[in-house]
Amino acid sequence: MEEHLLEHGSSGPRAIVITGVALAIGAAIVCVIVYGIFQFLAEQPVTTARPNPMAETDRQQFPPVPRIEEHPAIELDQLHVEEDHILNTYGWVDKRAGVVRIPIDRAIELQLQRGFPARKEAAKK
Repeated sequence: MEEHLLEHGSSGPRAIVITGVALAIGAAIVCVIVYGIFQFLAEQPVTTARPNPMAETDRQQFPPVPRIEEHPAIELDQLHVEEDHILNTYGWVDKRAGVVRIPIDRAIELQLQRGFPARKEAAKK
């Protein structure tokens, strides 16, 4: 009756067991080979090649100026604020030499009151 249960060309239990044992032995051999490779590589130096010059290093190196700005619009606004502060306030340029900075509008008024220097050739004509 068993002969009727097995289809033609199907495997019996013995073939299945042999295949399972062969797969287990193959897996064990692969594991031993991989373990051996890992042990071999662990004993080798990490690298003998020169480091990549483009790789990041411990310290950040910046290229020479001018550099690309990360946020040019914000940095330009900050520059304008600093310039406006310098142009519109009083302050010391060199305290030891007694050089001060005055607002640009006041400097224009003072220059207009004092007059501009004229060349002697133009004054004679």
